[in-house]
Amino acid sequence: MSIIDQLTELERQSQQRGIPIVGSAKGAWLLQKVQELKPKKILELGTANGYSGIILGSAGASITTIEIDENIAEEAMRNFTECKINAEIILGDGVSIVQELAQKNKHCFDLIFIDFAKRQYLPVLENCIQLVRQGGLIIADNISFDGCQDYKDAVLSHPHLKTDIIDIKDGLSCSEKK
Repeated sequence: MSIIDQLTELERQSQQRGIPIVGSAKGAWLLQKVQELKPKKILELGTANGYSGIILGSAGASITTIEIDENIAEEAMRNFTECKINAEIILGDGVSIVQELAQKNKHCFDLIFIDFAKRQYLPVLENCIQLVRQGGLIIADNISFDGCQDYKDAVLSHPHLKTDIIDIKDGLSCSEKK
């Protein structure tokens, strides 16, 4: 049974409770990317209840995930523990935490997954480019949302990124650092 199948109940509960998660269609695509890239270190912006983090960490990577809501972060940690995911949750504002990480570390993540406040995608982009290794991926969810248009334009024209738009539901962008 794949990790996506194992998460069916969590997906159902999340939808019922209005918790925004990537869901099984995008989750299957994300799982395929993780299996191709075999990342060792992943940064996730927007933990929610851990659904996407479980997929991202299912191949054994260590995940650093940032969440602003303490209650949902506690739920995510329980889900990570139950699924044996090696995750550290940092509580706080994603933009400022990513800025701090970029000041301390360079090229330390193999994959960065952005799925938090849509209007904050563009403000974290340059720091994410600093944090991801060459050949690593920056994947952003909900790329067709209004608040993401400036981010989408930026990644499609950025000189250090090769970006594909993945047309599943409300879209994903997958940018490889050149």
